[in-house]
Amino acid sequence: MAEQGPAGAPAAGVTSSSSAVRGIPFDFRYHPFEIRDLPDEIRPYHLRLAVPLEDTGPHDESGVRMSLRGGELHDHPVAQAQYGLNLIEAHRITGNAAYLERAVKQAQRLVDKRVEHEGGWFFPYPFRFVLHRDKEVYDPPWYSMMAQGQALSLFCRLHRLTGAGNWLAAAHRAFASYLVPPVVGHPWGVYVVDGRLWLEEYASPERISGDLTYNGHNFALFGLWDHWVLTRDVRTKVLLQGALTTMRDVYADIRRRHWRSRYCLRHGSESNTYHTIHTTQHIQCYAMTGDTIFAKVAELYYTDFPPHGVTGTVELRPGRHTGYRFDGTGKITHRRKLDLREPGTARSGARRKIRRQEGIWYEITEGALAGYHIQEIERHSYQRGEAATMGYRIPRPATVAQAAVNSCTVTPAGEMTSTSTDYRPGDPVNLDRRAVLNGVAHVRLADGPHAGRWLPYTAVDRL
Repeated sequence: MAEQGPAGAPAAGVTSSSSAVRGIPFDFRYHPFEIRDLPDEIRPYHLRLAVPLEDTGPHDESGVRMSLRGGELHDHPVAQAQYGLNLIEAHRITGNAAYLERAVKQAQRLVDKRVEHEGGWFFPYPFRFVLHRDKEVYDPPWYSMMAQGQALSLFCRLHRLTGAGNWLAAAHRAFASYLVPPVVGHPWGVYVVDGRLWLEEYASPERISGDLTYNGHNFALFGLWDHWVLTRDVRTKVLLQGALTTMRDVYADIRRRHWRSRYCLRHGSESNTYHTIHTTQHIQCYAMTGDTIFAKVAELYYTDFPPHGVTGTVELRPGRHTGYRFDGTGKITHRRKLDLREPGTARSGARRKIRRQEGIWYEITEGALAGYHIQEIERHSYQRGEAATMGYRIPRPATVAQAAVNSCTVTPAGEMTSTSTDYRPGDPVNLDRRAVLNGVAHVRLADGPHAGRWLPYTAVDRL
């Protein structure tokens, strides 16, 4: 029986081995995904709003982002690379040269603190780190491919923006770290596990093993994408295809049906807010490759557990509403009933699932039900307007599944306007967004006569 992918679709075949590619010292399986350049608005780390020019995070006197631990400031390569990428985005949005100057400071600190090994530049963590609170201790220096990848993205983008040769050289040396075979006692971060190429976020300084951390692997492959866009190096492309193949092939092991995904494979720790990051990383890779396998996985993760950080106003229709309090296992500890004769509203601080409970729940933060959760119920208790949005970045192909389907618009206050369509079952459409409108799942049309309008989620079949 053929291996099955999301929603029963056949998994894409792995057709190649890296052993045939000169200059790659690892032997791993990879699928030859198409790799695409992307416009600014859908590339990794894109921001819509500029970060504040005044840095409110921990930083030293020169303006370099740091980590405050035990009352002391320490260099933190991921924090510096991420902040540098945000500053480049802020410069793109505002044109303010001060953002670019500060981005250069972040990158230069990474260069200044580098450790060179086998032609690659590695960016060390200079502080002791306890993984998953008590699972493992990492004594300095230790290394992370997440840091390598985000530093690589930063150097590539600085070169594209400034044309300066030193940033191109830095990018090449950071990329070279992906070609360094693992050796105990030396910087490393790339290895092969069960034929899969892993970009290890927590490379053990004491042995050739790590956490097999999903989000860190995925961020590290974004660096390869930036380097491929800049250089079109075949080694970069094959490493990127290998990392994408790993991302695709282990999604089911990372997944926990109807709950948040795992953070890593080694310890199986829960991802918590990283579940939303896993979802958006798959959407990003859908844009990079055009392969709908990544969109399908994102949709599965989205369905398993809603996006983190959704707040808003909950509409309470006339009738009885019951608020619940739960313990850590999902057991009900308290109930409170509220009977309404007229429509009411309440603020929600979170939209989530609760262990052992069905459906979606709102954490109410004001009024008679403050401190309680109420269940999302269509036409009874639901967040007004558009919520829990997931954009596809590029058009998502689908077909209409129902006859006489209506399209709609919705205002932030939850007012919906419906319009009939002449779609027939099987008609092709493209989608650009998925969201919940007044508590009901919908998808938005990307083009055609009803572009920008919404269809019920159940009215389409995604390809």
